Formats: sequence, structure tokens, C-alpha cells
Amino acid sequence: MGQYSDYEGELYALYVLEAYQGKGIGKELVRAVASYLYTQNIRSMLVWALEENNACQFYEALGAKKIATTDVEIGGKKLIEAAYGWEEQKYELSS
Repeated sequence: MGQYSDYEGELYALYVLEAYQGKGIGKELVRAVASYLYTQNIRSMLVWALEENNACQFYEALGAKKIATTDVEIGGKKLIEAAYGWEEQKYELSS
């Protein structure tokens, strides 16, 4: 992952339909990814999200720390993407 080599794994994308948000599904999906990475001896994880997306607060609630931002252009619109990371399997995923 280049300059983010302290983070061994990456959660590439996570999408939950709005009708199913707030029901713990996203949390369980992150838990499943973290558990799988753990079985592969990967103890840290990174995820990118657009700053205007509510996912940022979701990842922070699960213990991720904002570690970087970058400018991106999507559909001709300039946006900010933020990287969130969990170090050494410190996922706060308790019920």
C-alpha cells in the first residue's frame, strides 16, 4: 500500500443499502473482514472513504483513526478522500 505500509490489510469497499443501515450489518461485515485478515496473520487494516460520506463516522465509531487525506476527482467534481486505519488488530467491534 505504498506510503501506508504500516497497514498490512485493506478494506477496499463496503456498501450497505440505506434501508439496512443502522442494523449492525456493516459492523458485522467489518468484523468478518478483520477476522479473515487475522487468520492470514494481518493485524492492521486501512480503508478509504469520501469525507462527505457518513461512513467516516462509522469507521471512527469502530475505532479507526483518520491518518491521511487526498484530493480526488470523481465525475468532474473535486472531493476529499480520507484514509482510516486500525493498528495491530485494535478493532473496537464489541456489541
